[in-house]
Amino acid sequence: MAKNNFMNAMMKAELPKSMYSQDEKIKKELIVLDILKKFIPPLASDERTQLEQNILQFGCKDPLIVWETKRGIIEPTSPNPDEQCYVLVDGHNRHEICQKFNLDFRINLIEIADLEKAQDFMIDHQLGRRNLSIEQMAYLRGMKYLALKQERENLELTRDKTGKFKTENDRSGQSDHHGENEVSESAETRSGQTDHHGKKEKLSEQLAKEFNVGEKTIRRDADFAKGVELLPPEIKNEVLQGKSTLKKTDIIEIGKIKDTNEATQKVQELISEAENKTTKKETQPKDKVLSVLKTYLSTPEDCDTLIMEIKNLKKEMLKQVK
Repeated sequence: MAKNNFMNAMMKAELPKSMYSQDEKIKKELIVLDILKKFIPPLASDERTQLEQNILQFGCKDPLIVWETKRGIIEPTSPNPDEQCYVLVDGHNRHEICQKFNLDFRINLIEIADLEKAQDFMIDHQLGRRNLSIEQMAYLRGMKYLALKQERENLELTRDKTGKFKTENDRSGQSDHHGENEVSESAETRSGQTDHHGKKEKLSEQLAKEFNVGEKTIRRDADFAKGVELLPPEIKNEVLQGKSTLKKTDIIEIGKIKDTNEATQKVQELISEAENKTTKKETQPKDKVLSVLKTYLSTPEDCDTLIMEIKNLKKEMLKQVK
């Protein structure tokens, strides 16, 4: 009797709003930002095929990570800044496959302060993976350096405008070609790191320790990342997969160019040069054969004789196959 009374009470009770319906709403409204998606290393065609087959066979096992935020955080000019929105920060490839085949997936919501912190999260998350190429690791380290440097400069500029803080550049008038000074009050607030002499560390020194590489490597990574960002999407993917004919050193040199127009022009020149080399490489065997033939063929009759010999040779080869 007690069991029946309990079941009747449960059936009559008003159930709370389903979390399932809330998840479905989030999935439908999921936002993919290009500024964040670029931190997802591209998959090679065979890797993409394998992932697709795995998801079709076993489903999307790992949940997608979603950033719960306000519209004004990702769109400062939005007319509805307080509108709740949901941004995908991990699982872009899985999301695309699930969308393609109309498959369900799970989500995990996380809280992040702003877009800059979202970029930091994505870079750190990707750098934690073990299947990254050398180029992908360099790109992500470089992008983290550039993102943190921009964050620091923005904070210093804000403080400088309020009259509460002067940038290190104002104090010393010195900076490297990256514009990097000794970590100032704003950077110290963010990192809280000093060396054993009490001297403030440079951002490149911080990241070098974090990733166990040299400081110069971090600086090269930053130039490499800037150069990669100027490449067309399909070539960028090839570079990050380690399948491009473009040299990493050339991309780094492009990243050092401060003038955007000049850098863009250099990119076009580099791509054209690579395409010409590829074309020349493809025609090289033919060129060699023609060079040899020209040595022995001096008249049109010689060409006719050679053509006849080749035809006879072809007939003999066909007979052997039969």
